[in-house]
Amino acid sequence: MSENLPVFSSMINGEWCGNSGETVTIYNPANHQQKVAHCQYADGELAKYAVNAAETSFEKWSRQPVKHSISILRKAVDILEENAELVSRTITLENGKTLRESQAEVDATIRDARYQLKAVAETDWRIPANIHDSDSAHYVQRESMGVFLLITPWNFPLATIVRKLVPALGFGNTVVVKPAQLTPGAAGHWFEFLHQAGLPGGVANLVLGRGSIVGNTLINQPKLSGISFTGSTEIGLDICRKVSARSVRLQMEMGGKNAIVVLADADLDKAVEATVLAAFSCAGQWCTSTSRAIVEEAVYESFLNRLKSRVESLKIGDGMNENTNMGPVISNGQRNICCEAINKARQEGALLLTGGKAIRAIDGKTGFFLEPTILRDVLPNMSLANEEVFGPVLAVISVKNPEEALELANATVYGLTFSVYTRSAEWADRFINEIQAGVCHVNLPTAYREAAFPIGGWKESGRGVPECGDEQKHFHTRLKTVYRSPL
Repeated sequence: MSENLPVFSSMINGEWCGNSGETVTIYNPANHQQKVAHCQYADGELAKYAVNAAETSFEKWSRQPVKHSISILRKAVDILEENAELVSRTITLENGKTLRESQAEVDATIRDARYQLKAVAETDWRIPANIHDSDSAHYVQRESMGVFLLITPWNFPLATIVRKLVPALGFGNTVVVKPAQLTPGAAGHWFEFLHQAGLPGGVANLVLGRGSIVGNTLINQPKLSGISFTGSTEIGLDICRKVSARSVRLQMEMGGKNAIVVLADADLDKAVEATVLAAFSCAGQWCTSTSRAIVEEAVYESFLNRLKSRVESLKIGDGMNENTNMGPVISNGQRNICCEAINKARQEGALLLTGGKAIRAIDGKTGFFLEPTILRDVLPNMSLANEEVFGPVLAVISVKNPEEALELANATVYGLTFSVYTRSAEWADRFINEIQAGVCHVNLPTAYREAAFPIGGWKESGRGVPECGDEQKHFHTRLKTVYRSPL
């Protein structure tokens, strides 16, 4: 490790723990030859130590005045803002997304954190009972719960950590964070900022390592009060099964097969832009991306022509290049999954409209590049219409009318986000009321969100209490009803 690269390790009980397991090198997905960091993995014993440290710290932290907790977290967010460029570059180098996308992630993280801090500050911890009894003092009080395990993905390696951690700590709990092993840098920077802000040791603990080793160890710790997870449906449901017999509160944001419906009366230019934005930003690697475009047949060909032209104008390359519109996917394994899905769709009869090829090198840099891909004439029974791909691969499906579009939009096991483009208030209301998804949009992209609103999936896209918005206080606290007669 003589290349003068950053070295990221676990932080437990306020100290960087160094190497207790293996040390791995992180490479730039846009350039296999570029080492960007070294990561020292924890082992199972360190994972247990992290939970014990969080449990030991809980009583003192939960009794701190809320204003004190908020002031520390606010300072950490301020430090993040001061170091936004450093963190953005780290995200791009480890994840591959464009620098503009990484900067947008950091900006959104700061907005979310400040909203959550304001929400915590305004929360009523004691709620008077609304009863007509002048001789009593009955009330409901809100209390912190304990240790929360936060498991976060590689596609938004900063945003998901902060939006889980800030309300958890703000409401008096302690946490253990297990980020994705492919993108440790953003987590490492954030924990350094928490340390600089004066967060007491043990209140927030970072465990870096392989999910098969430290992840399973953490999930099986009996001292956990809650688990907040963002990732695949397969892993999320496995976690649910493992803790089903325990009193562990769950917040699970899982997979999706999100649809944008384009009706015949839609503004096609706006619908195309929304589709391109949500399907191909971050190389299509986000839970709320658009992976199905369901288009009324009256405008099907016109929509496809505009979409093809727009997608073929995208410049693929290294995310650090300011001219790049779409970076690589995260790994060779992820690219192989995308290519297999494309090939299977074509074998089943879908037609390739554009893209579809892995790109070995761009500007002399060998990376995990994949052309943004559109497959047309996808049928409802094809795999691409039903299975999550998590990459820059879009299925376009023709339907005869809005009723068929609604039926098809609901015809998957997933239910995370949805969008409909139409000028009809009647049809907009119909889709809002009948769509089976946790987040619904009218004339906005499937990935659009506001900090004040919750995000949570229906069906196989989620379990438990949604993330973000006002729901955070319901997830991170419990209620105690108090009946008091005069003393």
